[in-house]
Formats: sequence, C-alpha cells, structure tokens
Amino acid sequence: MQKIQVFLRDDQKQALKKLSARTGSRQSELVRQSVDLLLEGAGKMTDDWRAATRAASGVWKERDATDFASIREAAKARFGHIYGKR
Repeated sequence: MQKIQVFLRDDQKQALKKLSARTGSRQSELVRQSVDLLLEGAGKMTDDWRAATRAASGVWKERDATDFASIREAAKARFGHIYGKR
C-alpha cells in the first residue's frame, strides 16, 4: 500500500468519523472503499459511453439527410430511454 495525504472539509471528516464509529471500520478503510467505488463508477461511465457510441453507429446509414422526421423517429426507437420510453 501507498500512503497519501488527503484534505477533507470539516463536515466530511466528522461524517467519516461517525461512520467509522458506527461500522467499526477504520477511517482509512472507509476511504479506500470510497476510492474503489469511485473507480468502479468511472469504469462504468466509460463502458456506458462506449455502448452508446456503438448503439449510435449507423444511425445515418441509408437515410436521406433531409428526412428529419424519419431520423427523429429512428432515434426515439433506438434511444427510447432518453425520451422517457422504456
């Protein structure tokens, strides 16, 4: 393991201290767990971005660029979760 210094706001330090007391975990372990969660989330964001890029691939294929209604409907069908459809 490597040692680093981290500056926390007073409210963060107090919350960390309370969580440590409540869980019985050392503050340093809670910080390591937090870093793990952050890194895991960053990896998922990258994966989500890549998946979205792959899904968008070919959206203009065989389309008339002036047929906006058709393009809009195709986008809604493909990305319904963005438009509130599931």
